[in-house]
Amino acid sequence: MSSSLEQLSIQNPGEPDPNSDLSRDESYANKRRIRRGPVQEAWRRLKSIPTAYVAFWLILFMISMAILSAFGIHLTAYNYDETSLQTIANPSWSHLMGTDELGRDLLTRIIYGSQLSISIGLVTAGIALVVGTIYGAIAGYYGGTLDSILMRGVDIAYSLPDLLVMILVGVLVGHGTIGILFALGLVSWMGTARLVRAQFLQLQHEEFIEAARASGQSTFWIITKHLLPNALGPIIVALTFTVPSAILAESTLSFIGLGLSPPACSWGTLAADGWRALRTHPHLIFFPSLFIFTAVLSFNFLGDGLRDALDPRTRVKSK
Repeated sequence: MSSSLEQLSIQNPGEPDPNSDLSRDESYANKRRIRRGPVQEAWRRLKSIPTAYVAFWLILFMISMAILSAFGIHLTAYNYDETSLQTIANPSWSHLMGTDELGRDLLTRIIYGSQLSISIGLVTAGIALVVGTIYGAIAGYYGGTLDSILMRGVDIAYSLPDLLVMILVGVLVGHGTIGILFALGLVSWMGTARLVRAQFLQLQHEEFIEAARASGQSTFWIITKHLLPNALGPIIVALTFTVPSAILAESTLSFIGLGLSPPACSWGTLAADGWRALRTHPHLIFFPSLFIFTAVLSFNFLGDGLRDALDPRTRVKSK
């Protein structure tokens, strides 16, 4: 009798019964949340954002299309340079997106052109990641006079018009793939450098960084094992915005005749070729432009979704 009275007095009437089904479900959900790593948690939150989730699969589809084409796997019934007598044909069942002035299947050439367009976007993002991270890490970690000097260099680079820099590089290096990559890499690293510097300035006074310094760890170890992993989220988000900017810049340069030139094939060169027949055969510029639009929009939507999925403040709210 006394033990039953003690149990009644201990249990608060306002609290749920720990043995109830609701409490067990909440406990199980909490355990699953604890077992999830940061990558799994970010993926779960990304899937809850419809636009970012659809954009992720669209990007994966375009990258897979480019990879398969690079390995010589034909996704259509034609080769990218195969000509026919059906010149500038409108879309039909035999040529879903029509043909160009030489009778080449436009869909096949768009698939083939995705190799250069997507590769240029990804490589440019990689250049921005490497150069910008190293530059920003040095400025943010050491600070002081070195930081001021390095940031003034970034300000000078920012003051130069991107289009003018890319045109000058194209004149000096050439309008090939290497010249385009060099020009785009030259104008794309400053934003990453500023972002990394800001993250390092914010993190280096945290207690775990002070503890790492006090324990005698080297500068390289502190940067690579403590600072960079904690700044990785904003850097990834910034890179997803660098890729569409590079794709759009390459398409713009190719469209105005300052980018890639034949026989190189990209979405920008295809759009430039279709411009000449805009009035009579608009499909020649519509379909390449549609792929450019889809790629740029998908990477931007994915960047917005990753920003929400990796933001620790929204992560706390979702719990």
